[in-house]
Amino acid sequence: MHILVIRSNLPDMGPGTQALTVAKQMRARGHTVSFATSGGVLMPLVIEAGFAVHVIPELAHDRHDPVSVAKGIAALARIIHRERPDVIHGHNAAATICGWLAGLTVGTRLPCVTSVRGVEERASHNWRNQVWQRVPGILLGVCEKTRQRLISFGVPSEKIVVTYNGVDTTRFVPSTRQRADQRKSLGLTDEVVVGSVGAMVAFPGEEGAGKGQHLLVRAAAKLKDKHPRLRVLLVGDGSGRPSVEAVTREVGMEDRVIFVGQRFDTPQLLDAMDIYALASTQGEFFPNSIVEAMCMSLPWIGSDIAGLGELTAEGEAGWVTPIGDVDALAVNLDRLVSDPELRRSRGERARREVMERLTIEKVTDRILGAFRAAGAKPEVVGG
Repeated sequence: MHILVIRSNLPDMGPGTQALTVAKQMRARGHTVSFATSGGVLMPLVIEAGFAVHVIPELAHDRHDPVSVAKGIAALARIIHRERPDVIHGHNAAATICGWLAGLTVGTRLPCVTSVRGVEERASHNWRNQVWQRVPGILLGVCEKTRQRLISFGVPSEKIVVTYNGVDTTRFVPSTRQRADQRKSLGLTDEVVVGSVGAMVAFPGEEGAGKGQHLLVRAAAKLKDKHPRLRVLLVGDGSGRPSVEAVTREVGMEDRVIFVGQRFDTPQLLDAMDIYALASTQGEFFPNSIVEAMCMSLPWIGSDIAGLGELTAEGEAGWVTPIGDVDALAVNLDRLVSDPELRRSRGERARREVMERLTIEKVTDRILGAFRAAGAKPEVVGG
């Protein structure tokens, strides 16, 4: 089976990395995968991994004018005519609709699935969510919360398959030696490290970044006298980084927060941590970073946003707190910093949760089931 993946762009955050991880798993099962996208920082890694990438600038998020849409559909039609894919896997509504229309222009009605990683949450723009009723094929919800939101927009439940996000358990493997090497490279010895991996995206009129790195810094600052060996490791970059750095200076944490910028050696950096944190205030449905951290046997704390509560393993691996509640975040951080045995037991439970239901193999099985429901034939490999 030949799968055409259509994405507006290939970012280094969860949506981009998950698309690549799934593509590798599909290829391992004998399927062919190609990408159509406007570009993105992850594109060189996708090409390096051996996948064909068709660059269509008009697929970009900011190219929704009629002329660009028409050009994008025409470009996709040429690809479909040439490659004859068996199914379209779009990563937003516009991508799937454009791909489906492109197929029609060359005389083929392609089965479609669409990964739904977010919806419009602004009350003033809620009308945009009506598009989900009109997207052809099957919708892939990354968590149960996604399914519930789609149903609230009028999408029939039988049109939705909850897949979750998956992690490559052969890549994310805890290693004592790897941990020692990475901590040494970061200048760490016996410190307790709480870390976060993710882009630092600024939102207009708000402090910090959408993934809440500034809130984590504020929470850690409340504990700096009680836990002088506590350190914060922040992996990622973006428009919100200056604001996060300003908060770090404001609370006197300059010597305790480590900014390493954008990195792709995520398993090694996670291995250097003792606790994972994701204090997101916006933009999350089901973050890859939590699943990856859990696979590295890290206990975690986070905000109760979208699907994060579905990852706690019934409160045995992670704790969630109200969005933006720094005091509550600090309480949970204190509990973990104070108790090494608690960190160990919760980390073990976190990895077990991943192995039971969140491996990339299990997620790929669910996606292939969705392809089948959409009318594709995943039993026919190759393409």
